[in-house]
Amino acid sequence: MNGLAAVSWKWKLAALLCVIFLSMGSNFCGASLAPLKSTIRAEVPGVTNARYGAISSSASLINAVLPILSGIIIDYYGPTYASVICSIFILLGSIVVGVGGQKASFGILLAGEIIMGFGSTSIETAQSKLYTHWFRGTKDGNASMALMGFVFGLDIAMGRVFNLMGGQTAVPIGENTGRWYFSFWLGAIMTAITLVINILYVCIEKAMPATAQVPTGRQVARAREARGLNRDGSERSTSGKSDAGVVSFVRTRLVYLSQSFWTIPAGFWLVALSQLLQAGAILGYTSNSADAIEKTRHTTRLTAGYTSSLSQIMPIVLTPLVGLGFDRFGRRMHVVAAIAALWVVVFALLAYSSVHPLVPVLLGSFALSANAIPFIAAIPLLVPNQASIGTAFGIWKAFNSAGSTIVDISVGAIQDGTPDGGYSRVFAFLIALKAVDILFGCFYHYIDRRYLSSVLFLSERKRIEQERQQGEGHEKQGLLAAKKSWTIAGMTIGCALISTAYVLYIVYSYQA
Repeated sequence: MNGLAAVSWKWKLAALLCVIFLSMGSNFCGASLAPLKSTIRAEVPGVTNARYGAISSSASLINAVLPILSGIIIDYYGPTYASVICSIFILLGSIVVGVGGQKASFGILLAGEIIMGFGSTSIETAQSKLYTHWFRGTKDGNASMALMGFVFGLDIAMGRVFNLMGGQTAVPIGENTGRWYFSFWLGAIMTAITLVINILYVCIEKAMPATAQVPTGRQVARAREARGLNRDGSERSTSGKSDAGVVSFVRTRLVYLSQSFWTIPAGFWLVALSQLLQAGAILGYTSNSADAIEKTRHTTRLTAGYTSSLSQIMPIVLTPLVGLGFDRFGRRMHVVAAIAALWVVVFALLAYSSVHPLVPVLLGSFALSANAIPFIAAIPLLVPNQASIGTAFGIWKAFNSAGSTIVDISVGAIQDGTPDGGYSRVFAFLIALKAVDILFGCFYHYIDRRYLSSVLFLSERKRIEQERQQGEGHEKQGLLAAKKSWTIAGMTIGCALISTAYVLYIVYSYQA
C-alpha cells in the first residue's frame, strides 16, 4: 500500500476542510464589488461606467492567460507552497483595494483588483490539484474514499456561498457603518483568515509521510537527474561539456516545466476544444436573466432581480449531490446531454412563452446545479497524471474565460441589433449553442466507450476495479494518451480564441 492510501480519512477530512476555504477571501472580495457599482461611481472621482468596467473586468482579462502559466508552475513546484503565495497576493490586493476605497482613488482600486487577480486566478488551480491528489481513487487505495465528484461539487457550492456572503453584505455594511468601503476591509480580514488556514494546511500536509504528500514535477526532475536520465527516460550523454553551467540548468528546467504541458492526453483536448463557447452560453443567461424577465414579463426591476436571484440557491445544495452521484453511479456525459436539453427548454420558456418566470428560473437553477460539475469531475479522469493536472485545469479555466468573454460580448451585440432591444434573438443564439451541446454529450459518450476505456461512464468503484485489472500502462491507450498533434491543435485554437477575446473586449470597450 502506498503512502497516500495509508492516510486515514480523518487526515483527508482535515485537509479538505482547509483546502475548501482557500478561495473564501477572493470569492468574498470579488462578489462585494458589483453591488457597490453605483456607489463607486458616486464616491470615487472620475469613475464612469467604462472605468468601472475596467475595474470589474481586470481579473477576467488576467484569467484568459495566467491560468495556463500558473498551472504549469503549480505542476512543477507543487500546489502546497504555491497556494500560500497566491493567498499572499490576494491579501495584498484586498488591502490595496481597501486603501483605494478609503482614499476614493480609481488608480489604487484598479491596482488592487489586478494584484488580487494574480492570486485568485491561480489559487483555484492549486485547489483543484489538491482535491485530485487527496480524493482521486487509485488501484492501490480504498475505493470508498474516491469522492472527487462530491468534493468538486462541494467546492463549487462553497464558492457560491462565499459569493453570496460578499454580495449580500456589501451594501448593508456601508449603510450601517456610514463608510461605503468598509466591506472592502472586511474582505481583507477574510483574506487574512484564508492565509492562516492556508498555512495550517501546509502544516497538516508536512506532518504526513513524504510518500503521502503532493508529488511535484521538480521532484521528478531531480530524481531523473540523479539517475542520469532525460525527461523521456533515456540515458543522458555525458561526453560533451558544452551545455554545462547556467545554460544547461535553464534548458533542463524549461524542459521539465513544459513536460506537464506535452503530456496532457488527447481526450482532454477533445473535450476542452468542443466546450469553448458553452460556459459563455450560461454566463450570457445568468448575467441577463433579471433584465430578460423584466422585459419579457413586464415586471418591476425589483421583482425581476428577486426572481432571477432564486436560481443561485438550489445549486448550493444540489451540486455536491450531483457530484456524489457521479462517484457512485458514473454516467457523467449522459448528464451533459440531459442538462443541455434542459437549458434549451429554459431559454425557450423564458423568451418565447408567457409562463410565470419562476418556472424557467427554477428549471434553470436545477440545470445550473449540474452544468459545470460533469466536466470538472471528468478532468482528473481524462488527465490521470498528477504531474499534469494543474496545467489541465489552468487550460480549462483559460479557455472558459476567453469563450465566456466572446459569448458575453456577442450577446450584447445581438441585443443591440434587435429592433426592440429585446431578447428573442439572444435566446435563439443561446438555444443554438446548447442544441449543439446535446450532440456533444452523445458524442462524448461514444468516444468514452470506444477510446477512453469508459472512464467517464463508470462509477469510481468500477473505474478503480478496471484499473486494477488492466494494470500499468492502460492510461496510455487510445485518447488517454498524449498526442503531439492534438496538443499543437489545442493550443493553436486556444491562442486564437484568447486573442479574439482580447480584441473584442478592446473594440467594444472603446465603442462604449
